Amino acid sequence: MDEAAKKLYRRWLSELWAGDHDVAAELVSEDFAIHHGEIRPGTERELVGPTGLVKLVELGRQPFDELRFTLAVGPIVEGDLLSARWIGNGTYTGGVAGATAVPGTEVEFAGNDILRFRDGRFVAYWVCSDGPWLMKQLGVDG
Repeated sequence: MDEAAKKLYRRWLSELWAGDHDVAAELVSEDFAIHHGEIRPGTERELVGPTGLVKLVELGRQPFDELRFTLAVGPIVEGDLLSARWIGNGTYTGGVAGATAVPGTEVEFAGNDILRFRDGRFVAYWVCSDGPWLMKQLGVDG
């Protein structure tokens, strides 16, 4: 099970977050729940299942071109949980409110994922990324 979960996560980074939305249904269950910022299960802002995940990925990728992710730590599996640290790199294309960075600015940011898996797919997702550092690179005052 450990190796299967690790393989699934590698696809998560290398395919899904690279923009291949078709793999979402292979990676997550229909009841997949996202816990991230204001996105919470059971609220009006919930994003669930493969469709919700695709929306999250689209929102995350929208202001960047050539966005790519690499593993920094892990993935580490314990029981039904997987954790990893990733580094994201990309080119800012514009569209972030309050940003003063010019399109073409290269950015780098990092984050940590925790995912619960069951029956060969992810069923829950918690992410913590260094948004303040990213916003500083984009020139957003805060």
